Amino acid sequence: MHSFFDVIREGNRYLKVWPKQSALNGLFIDSKVAFYTRLAIKISPAFIALSLGLTLTFPTLFDPIVSVTFALFLLGLPIQGFYWLGKRSQQLLPQQLLPWFMAIKKRLSVKNSAEKGSIHHPSYLELATLLQQAFKLGGDDFLQHHELI
Repeated sequence: MHSFFDVIREGNRYLKVWPKQSALNGLFIDSKVAFYTRLAIKISPAFIALSLGLTLTFPTLFDPIVSVTFALFLLGLPIQGFYWLGKRSQQLLPQQLLPWFMAIKKRLSVKNSAEKGSIHHPSYLELATLLQQAFKLGGDDFLQHHELI
């Protein structure tokens, strides 16, 4: 069993590995969670600073307790994304995705002879790594050209 911080660390790793491809948006919820986690990482600091800045500037108009609560809520958004992604990265692929995973792995092994290992029960992290390699080698529309969708 992994600790909370291990899951968060694994989620950050999974976020970095998951490909930013629009072709995956309709296939995996992971793409949407990764997008919104990246967005929360980018915009949360600005809203936190704005909230706390307005509270310090206009203390009679903005309640400090509400501003601090709002700031903590905004800090929690990326953490929730990392936690979800960390849990997801450790899950094994469902049986329905295994043939698709193996087909992509087979196509890549033809192009890249260094990738020869076989994985019997791959996880979502291994799928993300495989998809990242596939998009690097095959371009942005790798899945459409090889008709694996």
